[in-house]
Amino acid sequence: MKTIFITSFHHHISRNILLSDFFVMLKNDKDMHVVVIVPKHKLNYFKENFESENVFIEGVELYQASRTFMGLLFKRLSRTFFDTGTTRGKRRYKFYWDRKFFYFVGSSFVSFFGRAFLAQRFVRWLDFNFSPFGFFADLIGKYSPSLIFSTDIHNENDVALMQDARRAGIKIIGMWRSWDNPTQQMLRVFPDVIVAGSEELKKETVKLHNYPEERIIVTGHPHYDRYLRAPLKPREKFFQDFKLDPSKPYIFFAPGGDKIINYNDADLFTLEILNDMSLQVLVRYPPGEDVKLIDEKKWPERIVFDKPAFRFSGRPDFEIRKVDDENLIDQIYYSSVVVTGPTSIPLDSSLMDRPVVVADMYPTARNKFGKGWGFLLDHIHKLISTGGVWHAETREDFEKAIKSYLENPSLHKEGRAKIRDIWFSRADGKASERLLGVIHNSLK
Repeated sequence: MKTIFITSFHHHISRNILLSDFFVMLKNDKDMHVVVIVPKHKLNYFKENFESENVFIEGVELYQASRTFMGLLFKRLSRTFFDTGTTRGKRRYKFYWDRKFFYFVGSSFVSFFGRAFLAQRFVRWLDFNFSPFGFFADLIGKYSPSLIFSTDIHNENDVALMQDARRAGIKIIGMWRSWDNPTQQMLRVFPDVIVAGSEELKKETVKLHNYPEERIIVTGHPHYDRYLRAPLKPREKFFQDFKLDPSKPYIFFAPGGDKIINYNDADLFTLEILNDMSLQVLVRYPPGEDVKLIDEKKWPERIVFDKPAFRFSGRPDFEIRKVDDENLIDQIYYSSVVVTGPTSIPLDSSLMDRPVVVADMYPTARNKFGKGWGFLLDHIHKLISTGGVWHAETREDFEKAIKSYLENPSLHKEGRAKIRDIWFSRADGKASERLLGVIHNSLK
């Protein structure tokens, strides 16, 4: 009987891993014990939704390492000691709003030295040897796992577990949680194997982190296996459930949300334009979030709302449920045009070949730092450069984009194919099978 630890600290992991075919196949292997490690305050939720005969749920306190001086130091250093367009953009955005000159200059100076892989390696050595440890020692002692599957290798809690596992001589498989992860910060731990969702992520892992190419396995993204089965609900039932008029096209609008911009009047401005165009709109909020300015306004019946995710009372935390992701799949599939900001929604939409408008316009003139940090990031620049989305920076261009796509949905089809080539190089419905194969091979 082999035991595997799987982490689920980030609220997207339920969707990415635990609700995928991969997890179904894994837990059906009765010769395997699966221990899912989750935030302590979510323990009951995970027990109710995922515990079974050979799946055990363990809750732990979060962010124990960063409550100490050394733990916090290395957590911050991993972000500062890394130089990409993304880290530079975030640093400049922060300085624009907080005006902390010496912090900005100091962090910029430190990041310069982070360009050297030898320097990154030295910082990793310091991190491993001087960060607090032992937070997962009791769980490791209780279950004696043969393998650790870290589903989010930048997450502080995953890092603490991987460091404890490394000290105990346990093999580690790490996975990039999202398409933007390699550009965000340096790797604090080198897993024995890294699982990547696409060839693009593999290239970035090698280029930005100097991780050995031969230890990277491209499996595809397990949760996207079900996207290829769209639609999941009959059209009539879908329109009825969301109170949409099936005789009219609808725009699917996924706001960027309040967290990626200092003052979010952008999402409100976008929805007001769609309203002025007398269009039918389905608005899907970012999971677990509210959009304050949109919530404060009364909207006509042809604009309907979906607020996905299970929210935990008493704290700003949530989990994405199966129904949330299934709804998203159908919401994109049945839509005529998708509108969003600097989010991952253009990837989901391009996989289903739906035209996408990336809204980048505002009710008042402002510079790039006043627009929010999303458009300063490397992966968003790369997305826009494919020509697979319409990047609208004025109201006039936005209205033109909507009208053009409604008249000709095949516009920019070649660009959307390029997006699929870059970020969906293994989107064939078999990502879960490949990931399961990686797990089994690592246990031999």
